[in-house]
Amino acid sequence: MDGPAIDPTILLRMPQHPFLLTSFAGEARTGLVTTWAQQCSKSPLLVMVAIERGTEIEPLIRDTRAFALTSLNPNDRLIPRRFNPPPPHNEDPFVGMRLLSAITGCPILKRGQYWLDCELVGHLAPDASHRIYIGQVLASGLGEATSTADAAQQLAAMAESN
Repeated sequence: MDGPAIDPTILLRMPQHPFLLTSFAGEARTGLVTTWAQQCSKSPLLVMVAIERGTEIEPLIRDTRAFALTSLNPNDRLIPRRFNPPPPHNEDPFVGMRLLSAITGCPILKRGQYWLDCELVGHLAPDASHRIYIGQVLASGLGEATSTADAAQQLAAMAESN
């Protein structure tokens, strides 16, 4: 191989945070835990998420042209157990969970730190293990896991970075 080799430990230094990605189509709804989500535009406000090819959530996102992201508390062990690996096609993993829905109707977990409700505006299918979905944020809010002090601190940090 010509050129420098790729050091896999470098990729571990990239920022990652656990999110629950959700979508629905008709009566079917599902979710999966991912750490590959981030903002990719300010105006309009866009986020992107990488999803492994062949997961149950892909056709739901494409059919409804919508998805939601809920930021999980990194110490939350219940949600990763329920959604990682993603639940089987015939199961509703949200039974017994406190949910809300916003503009798109996607299930949004109340127990998260914050949530984003997104309309699908783009999709990339590189010759790779994952596909990339781009969503325009239509609505957002704080979850039950975020205190008022945490929210004020996050807003101050965002104001400083702009």
